[in-house]
Amino acid sequence: MGKLSNFRLALLSATALVASAAAVSEARAGGFGIREQSAYFLGDEFAGAAAGGDISSMFWNPAATATLQGFNSSSSYTGIIATGNEHATGGLLSTFGAPSSTDVGTSALVPSSYWTLQLTDQLYAGLALNAPFGLITKPDNLWAGSPLATTTKVFSLDANPTLAYKITPTLTVGAGVQIEYFEIKLDHGDAAPAGPAIIPARNYQADDVGVGFTAGAIWQPMAGTSLGLGYRSAVNVNVSGLYSTSGFVVPPATVFPPASSIANGKLTLPDEVTFSVRQAITNQLTLLGTVEWTRWSSVGTVNATNPYCFLSGPGICENLPLNFRDGWFYSIGAEYAYSPALTLRTGVGYEVSPITDATRNILLPDSDRVHLGFGASYKWSDKITFNVAYSHLFFDNMTFCMAQGTGISYAHCTPANPNTLISGTADTSVDIVSVGVNYKFYGEAPLEPLK
Repeated sequence: MGKLSNFRLALLSATALVASAAAVSEARAGGFGIREQSAYFLGDEFAGAAAGGDISSMFWNPAATATLQGFNSSSSYTGIIATGNEHATGGLLSTFGAPSSTDVGTSALVPSSYWTLQLTDQLYAGLALNAPFGLITKPDNLWAGSPLATTTKVFSLDANPTLAYKITPTLTVGAGVQIEYFEIKLDHGDAAPAGPAIIPARNYQADDVGVGFTAGAIWQPMAGTSLGLGYRSAVNVNVSGLYSTSGFVVPPATVFPPASSIANGKLTLPDEVTFSVRQAITNQLTLLGTVEWTRWSSVGTVNATNPYCFLSGPGICENLPLNFRDGWFYSIGAEYAYSPALTLRTGVGYEVSPITDATRNILLPDSDRVHLGFGASYKWSDKITFNVAYSHLFFDNMTFCMAQGTGISYAHCTPANPNTLISGTADTSVDIVSVGVNYKFYGEAPLEPLK
């Protein structure tokens, strides 16, 4: 196949990713992060993800841009099937007559693609397209919690051009730029125990583009050992969009008509550090490990503001007190080369969620969880390799409690704020299936014109 046709294939692959990115939704890392960026690494639960092995390691560590010689691509498409059953057991909203239970889980598709191009013996360029953050929770009925959340959506698309340089045959460093589109949508139902609404329906949809960077290194101190350390920086976004409310009544008879305005919200998307190791035990068996830290505490409270808003305080249209803590993820896994064409993988992970019982709300039923995964790679030819993986997530039991905040906003239940709007339990379950394909356009190294 000629090099012109190879570049056309790369362009078509990029176009397919952008077209399918609109389907991204359910977040399956802690908070509203998406870790499912590779069918290759899902199979071992991301053990070894920052230490190379596949060019999709670029998501965690840009030094992995130099994993393969020549011109290569790797794409994955990951289906997430989630249920999030929530049951209200108390609070003011549970007395209004609406159903007490709902399922807020949705199914989702997460695409990701990577390209690497060797420029010289030591210098490599790459491009990663990902959706690092995403979330959709949507009740399957109008229930007691609808005035606090009907549809919650987070969508992102990140372009990450990278460069990697082999300082020595055993030490590679890399860096890249993140250009990230971020969108948020919040829909709330109204609350009307009898007659006109006393809590209005609200809608807020806003977006922005932020910029960050990535950096990392891979060190191979001896044959069969690879250590990787990668960093993804925080990205600041100032989302702006339309905020609207339905009409409502403040008892006994103050009537507010429907209204809309432009509102702004500032949000810091968290930075992340990942350390991974790959250790060959025999010619067939490799052990893997990963430790990952995410600064979710940077999210804090998110406000949608406009000078003319008053519903959640002076100048505040909507208040979102997330108050996350930092998240941790640990995983171990193994790869076994069953034959020259077939490699098998398995792994187990444990995630410390940024959400606790004290800060959980019905928008995002998330808790600490155990990950269990299986996967395989099949080398179809010298150019094509297929990857498949399956993972199941086991979540801890959850409770939630949301209380009256300023105006129509909410706060987390505390002894100082006993005005409970809704409390109850949540049960989340997630199955993940991923397929991917790696394609080697050509393997010359370095490119002849650039020698």
